[in-house]
Amino acid sequence: MRGAAVTAMVPLTVLLVVAAASVTAAVRLHAAVLHGGPWTWLGDAAVIAGVIGGLAVLGVPSAIRTERVRRSGITDVDVMSGDEFEGRLAALFCDLGYAVTHTGARGDFGADLLCERDGERVVVQAKRYDGSVGIEAVQQVIGATRYYGAGQALVVTNSTCTPAAEALAAAHGVELVERDVLTGLLAAHPLAPAPSTPGGMLVREVAGGSGLVLFAVGALLRMVWWTGRTALRLTAAFWRAGR
Repeated sequence: MRGAAVTAMVPLTVLLVVAAASVTAAVRLHAAVLHGGPWTWLGDAAVIAGVIGGLAVLGVPSAIRTERVRRSGITDVDVMSGDEFEGRLAALFCDLGYAVTHTGARGDFGADLLCERDGERVVVQAKRYDGSVGIEAVQQVIGATRYYGAGQALVVTNSTCTPAAEALAAAHGVELVERDVLTGLLAAHPLAPAPSTPGGMLVREVAGGSGLVLFAVGALLRMVWWTGRTALRLTAAFWRAGR
């Protein structure tokens, strides 16, 4: 998880550099507009920097989400069999420090995994679903809690749960680990994450801001730039005429 956070910070650092460059360009802008000379190109540079910065700001949240999904392997989970999903969850709980037992071979009594750590026993009902998980899964894990003498019960799914399942879980202290939370856990404990470069991620997400956004932001900034330059020149002309 720490590595993912560091990776996500690199694009933000680039944004700060772009912002600093824009400020530097703005400092020179006044003289460039009024007097011309070798610094005139900084006006256009400021516009370009603003466009890139704007697209990056739009792209960074998407980059973080994309990286999180990539590390989690949740799309692979979506096509797993029930047994494969249980195996992936077993690996996750092992990474979290639990001793994990598969209960299916001897009859699960409502739990697919039995996890123990520091005297704490947790029963897990694993549901690799395409649709929403209903009330039956919660009922099963409630029964497993009593049978195994567990202090905590989880229903873990790659999907979401129905409102009825959520209500029953809340009434009996069952924790529902749905898709978004599961994605975060799997991203923090990946099996074998594929390497990614922060620079490549930034380029992809800036480009992913779409040509439409590029055109709209570029046109707006260009209009502001030309309007400001014209206004400053007129102000300078009136000031000189008044002298």
